[in-house]
Amino acid sequence: MERPSPASLLSGGSSPTSDGAADLSFLSPSSPVKPKPRSPLAATASCPLSPFASAAPTSVSTVGDLRSLAASHLDSLKRRLDALHGDSARDLEASHSRISKRFKMQKQSCLQLADEAEKEHRKMTDKITERAEAVKTSYKKFMAEVQSSTSRVCKVTVPEMAKEAEKAIDGLRSRYNIPATAA
Repeated sequence: MERPSPASLLSGGSSPTSDGAADLSFLSPSSPVKPKPRSPLAATASCPLSPFASAAPTSVSTVGDLRSLAASHLDSLKRRLDALHGDSARDLEASHSRISKRFKMQKQSCLQLADEAEKEHRKMTDKITERAEAVKTSYKKFMAEVQSSTSRVCKVTVPEMAKEAEKAIDGLRSRYNIPATAA
């Protein structure tokens, strides 16, 4: 398979002339320009990365001239790519900086909310503890009153009621003349 020459690639893939040499007439400013249908190469002329976009018609008569032209276009392309890479890197760094600032702000806000929630939790815990202590104290007082009341009922009221019941029974016996039975 025959490899295409650099000149044929630049010319849009035209075939070599009948004598075997590449047709470089399109590069010469003295040759008349014939309108050709748009090829994929012509579409790249409008592309900002295309090395052919800013190429001025120059005379290429030797392979060395062609190489220097290609090297010049390659250097231009490299500079453009470096510039685009630099722009992309700056955009990425700016985006990273914005995201980092936003993350720091969100983190600070979350920490503040966590601190506030912890303070509220402490307040609620303190209130619950105070109320629990108040309930315990109230329960102790209530139990002390119940015990003293029960004790008083057991020691004083029940014997007094028993004496009063005996008096009432004795009164009924004497009223109805019922003799006391020995038990």
